[in-house]
Amino acid sequence: VDVAEEDQQNSNHSLAETDAARISAAAVSQLMEEGELQVDVAVGSSALATEVESPGVMSIALSALLILAVFGSGLAVACGTQVAMQGVLGVIALYIIMSINEYVVHRYYQHLGWNTSGVFMFLKPMIPTLPRLKSSGHVEHHRETLDDMSLDTRSHHILDADPYRGTAFSWSISAIMTLEIALQSYPILWLLGWSWTWSTVGLVAGVGFHAAVWQALHPAMHGLPDPPLAYGMPGWLLARFRESPYFRFLYVNHVGHHRVPGAHANYNVCYPLADHLFGTYAGVIPPKA
Repeated sequence: VDVAEEDQQNSNHSLAETDAARISAAAVSQLMEEGELQVDVAVGSSALATEVESPGVMSIALSALLILAVFGSGLAVACGTQVAMQGVLGVIALYIIMSINEYVVHRYYQHLGWNTSGVFMFLKPMIPTLPRLKSSGHVEHHRETLDDMSLDTRSHHILDADPYRGTAFSWSISAIMTLEIALQSYPILWLLGWSWTWSTVGLVAGVGFHAAVWQALHPAMHGLPDPPLAYGMPGWLLARFRESPYFRFLYVNHVGHHRVPGAHANYNVCYPLADHLFGTYAGVIPPKA
């Protein structure tokens, strides 16, 4: 079966089914905000087991702003107002770059959205040899993920060759991601007054934290062990924070990505923002059962 065609078929679920999912998600989100519902999540487990509270979008956003304010205040005291402004704006710019990159790569590369995008459809008649993207194994990862996030493993040459079945980043993938972010972030940070040295520190910190969060979150939520240092960024590095509000939000957010029809929502995994900018945030999606 052509992967691109199947992905397109998944996106063409009935409007009634899609609307029902969105209404259910909205209802659950409203109950959560009113404190009348707790979401079943066990971060790092292969199933949704115990009832625990998951923070909402506003709570996470306010926490991020508070951290940014503390960072800026400390920088202002230590280095002056101008440096503080440059530092805060640089951190914001770097976060936006990484969130949008995570979104674009996930939606248009991993989910083969490029093959049905308007840009591809426009260019294809003019460039008949323009190739379609082929699956990197991520579409197959979705096929074998059950509603409780456990895996019903199915033989596939890409996933079978990977002990983490496409859920973790190897060092080579992290290197490619670092290059992508570097090409975009260095010019912008330079315009904001950041030096080459501090731009590199910011780049390594941003990409490194993203990788550490991903490795601690994604394999474990599908019932797989933490990746070791020999494979990539070690999963145990942030394992102790799996019960934190930030990780719980990311867990529920990614569960929603797997559950929404066609997986066409909640593309951000570690750095939430772009889904809200592009209107693809679906919120909490309840279990099918």
